[in-house]
Amino acid sequence: GRALGSCDKLTKLAVMLYGTALTDQGGKAIAAGLNRPELQDVDLRLHETVVGDETGIALGCALGSCDKLTKLSISLYGTKLTDQGGKLLASGLNRQELQDLDCRLFET
Repeated sequence: GRALGSCDKLTKLAVMLYGTALTDQGGKAIAAGLNRPELQDVDLRLHETVVGDETGIALGCALGSCDKLTKLSISLYGTKLTDQGGKLLASGLNRQELQDLDCRLFET
């Protein structure tokens, strides 16, 4: 998250973590890195991690600040996300500029 904070001109971002010990603390740090108004294309894949509602809430907030987001792909597989975090994550997907959305939730 902090490393991305200095990337003022970042327009495309892909984060793929598979089978890691990533928890909500790390998930929130990743979400903080997505809080970039200039982002246009995001591909986020968190598979077989223990991220949960706190990460979902943070992702929803971060994506809500991406004013130019036109393409978004989110894949969450084998996480601890519940309805509470999922609803707030979904609220961040309500973007006027969004043209291409691929959201996949498996075994969460």
